[in-house]
Amino acid sequence: MPFINIRIFEGHSKERKAKIAAKITEIVHEEAGVPKEYIWITFQDIPADEWSIGGKMCGNNE
Repeated sequence: MPFINIRIFEGHSKERKAKIAAKITEIVHEEAGVPKEYIWITFQDIPADEWSIGGKMCGNNE
């Protein structure tokens, strides 16, 4: 059973997350042949100021 954890900036709507989950589920189903009901996806909302991209902190003026 695939278990997929998506970490994203907090603030995305449930509708957007549902669309993302549906598309990822479809891809895993098609490419790996796993029944959709066995594909689990979780979302982890992380505040922007807890991310660093390219060595620079996000969400603040540092």
